[in-house]
Amino acid sequence: MSTWGLVKTVFFTAVTVVFFFVIWIHNPFAPHEEYELPDEAEKIIGDPKAAIEGRELFKQNCASCHSLRYDGIYLMSVTAKPEWPSIEKAHGKPILEEKDGKLQVKGYFVPRDVYEAVAQTDLQNLKASFGKVPPDLSTMYLARGAGYLYNFIMDPQKVLPGTSMPKLFFPEYDKEAPQKVAKIVAYMRSVNEPPPGEKAKRTLMGIVTIAYFIGMGALLWVYRKRLLAKMGY
Repeated sequence: MSTWGLVKTVFFTAVTVVFFFVIWIHNPFAPHEEYELPDEAEKIIGDPKAAIEGRELFKQNCASCHSLRYDGIYLMSVTAKPEWPSIEKAHGKPILEEKDGKLQVKGYFVPRDVYEAVAQTDLQNLKASFGKVPPDLSTMYLARGAGYLYNFIMDPQKVLPGTSMPKLFFPEYDKEAPQKVAKIVAYMRSVNEPPPGEKAKRTLMGIVTIAYFIGMGALLWVYRKRLLAKMGY
């Protein structure tokens, strides 16, 4: 192998190693801050059944300011509009869930531009009240993690001083407040992460795909060497 060929091989190998290190081991885009998470809350957040109740709690407590379009949840003021159901069906993609062995439509994923066009007045009213439009929370679990979300919802000012997010849950008056917050986080987690079985399938698929490329690369390398040998190189 020539010096230039060796340099290219080392370079591309290093790039590949760094790429997979960033994706699998130390993703700079994943949350790295550590927040205290009670054992009971952690157990609830990891329970798929808690996410079902968490969806209703999200709609009751969060949908007045936030949407979660990935699961068909939109601002309460928008869904109250008479024309909204027809807009969902005309422009949205059905979101299915299995219930009693049958697939049912639990909501519609409406494209962002369509949703914002319908909700323009509502979003501007929220901006006037809070200083900015409250974000859609579809990917917030991936961005922040369970610990951050649990502590932030429990006491927004403690985690992010000066935030316009009001405190909604008061454990001193409602003993079930910590459980309710954990169920909301469990729901947000369920939207961002596949079920354990599906997650295992995706992991296996990723491993098989990487193994395929490594094996194919090795075969092409051997074939290249033999072809070069036949050509006298």
